[in-house]
Amino acid sequence: MAKAKKAQSGHLTVTEYARRRGVSHVAVIKAVKTGRISKTPDGFIDPEKADQDWAANTDPSKPLNSVSGNPKHRKTQGSPKIPGADVDAASTASAGGVPPYLQSRAIREAYEARLSKLDYEVRTGKLVSADEVKVIAFNTGRMARDKLMNMPDRLAPLLAGISDGHEIHRLLSAEIRLICEELSSDANKSNRSHIP
Repeated sequence: MAKAKKAQSGHLTVTEYARRRGVSHVAVIKAVKTGRISKTPDGFIDPEKADQDWAANTDPSKPLNSVSGNPKHRKTQGSPKIPGADVDAASTASAGGVPPYLQSRAIREAYEARLSKLDYEVRTGKLVSADEVKVIAFNTGRMARDKLMNMPDRLAPLLAGISDGHEIHRLLSAEIRLICEELSSDANKSNRSHIP
């Protein structure tokens, strides 16, 4: 009865599919167990779909098997631990929920390249920690506030006895310029101490 069902659907047994691909039946069983190919609900293998899945989920960077000509199966260091964890990859994942190997590898390589670029920019001083910037900005703002709040105490005795408007303007402008120069000097010293 299973033979009639298989013949009608065009599906193959594991052994027949292995023979068709030119690999051992153990290789096909392993491919099914690891999710590289899948069986139909009736327990057989759809050869067209299995061939497509086999090609899409095979790592071309692995050394080729001398018997089958297909890449050998071995774990590579740093390979993704959770296939399909990426949102973009998950949207195009196969029916088993696992994106094709090449797609997963491309996603992983893209993220590694981005991380390498960020690391390079941090080491060259193009990027700095957001926390460091917040601390510097806070400290600079506090210094500016303190210097501006102290300005009336310093100038009040001088300005109290002066009736000339131009002289008052000159003294206020000179004090503001001095505060700005001090803030700029302090900020430059602070920034230089945080550069790696």
